[in-house]
Amino acid sequence: MGGSLFERLEPDAPRYRPGSADEQARQRIEAIKHHLEQVLNSRQGCSQSSPELGLRDFNGVTQASSDLVVAISADIRRSVEAFEPRIRVTGVRFQPDPDLPLELNFRLDCQVRIHQKEELVQIEVALHGHDGYTRVR
Repeated sequence: MGGSLFERLEPDAPRYRPGSADEQARQRIEAIKHHLEQVLNSRQGCSQSSPELGLRDFNGVTQASSDLVVAISADIRRSVEAFEPRIRVTGVRFQPDPDLPLELNFRLDCQVRIHQKEELVQIEVALHGHDGYTRVR
């Protein structure tokens, strides 16, 4: 697991060195999060080779806020399940933050195969209203 194909082709990229089992597991999860950030920052219809890649554009949607949260949750799940085969999503939950009203926060409960067994991993996804960027932590 030395990153994506394009990351491995970069001449200045740090070379992969296998570490301990825990370090390899951490690297696998970080690679998954990095890939999810790329997928979730794509907009559906922008890729000619894969038009279903990414999230729908929710700007201008006239749904009630609770309906919008349900629609975004479903879209996140669909995108992750379709474009990140290393994990299986078991749940997507909205987690509002009253201090950041323009940010929509979700928690993904996922199963990831690590060391020949399924491990539960929680991934946080934050859709930022002010810059439109989706962060995965």
